[in-house]
Amino acid sequence: MISIGFARMWLAVLLLLDRQIVLFVIADLLFLFFALIAALGGSGYAADFWYWLFLAPSLVLGVPMLAETVAVERRAGTLDLALSSPSAAWYFERRVGGASAILVIQGWIAVLGTRLLVNENFRLFDSLLRVPIVTLFLAAAALNWAVRFKTPSAVVFATYVSAVAFAPWFFANPIQAAGGLAASGAAAWLPSLKANLALAGAAAVFYLYALQRLRNPELLIS
Repeated sequence: MISIGFARMWLAVLLLLDRQIVLFVIADLLFLFFALIAALGGSGYAADFWYWLFLAPSLVLGVPMLAETVAVERRAGTLDLALSSPSAAWYFERRVGGASAILVIQGWIAVLGTRLLVNENFRLFDSLLRVPIVTLFLAAAALNWAVRFKTPSAVVFATYVSAVAFAPWFFANPIQAAGGLAASGAAAWLPSLKANLALAGAAAVFYLYALQRLRNPELLIS
């Protein structure tokens, strides 16, 4: 059953990329390569790797991929058919979930790679937890705008604006230098908790608005 679920999510990702899977993989690898060079050539601190190896790829490559969630159906002329299914919402959610899984796995690899490449201690759990939360925020925001705007470019722009609106939490860096480990009590985990709650709460709101729209197919078709 689990393997079938993964297979369906992978198929959804293939449909989402619309036969551009090879191009996307090449672009992602090139982006990560140059991002790694930039991170190593910068200050060399572990905190730099968060922006270069996770946040930047998620924004530059992940958001445009998520923006295609509904647009690919519009271009194919099958949007009304997809929305006529009893599980129409799940059809699009599965597509977003497959793309999000790729971003999460890549983010975790980036965090673990940072621990191996940089001789610094940082709270590994905080960083690993922030990866799916940031991805969930981007996915929910992109889905919300994808069911409201007809063009992917508009969805991308609106998602970026959403990220900027939550900038104090979205751009907060969970990777802390060794000095941050000296903090104890609430000072150690409270900032990270605030960022996680803010992003998770915003993601829930975006998702509920998107779900409300998906349950009224006539609004998407018009």
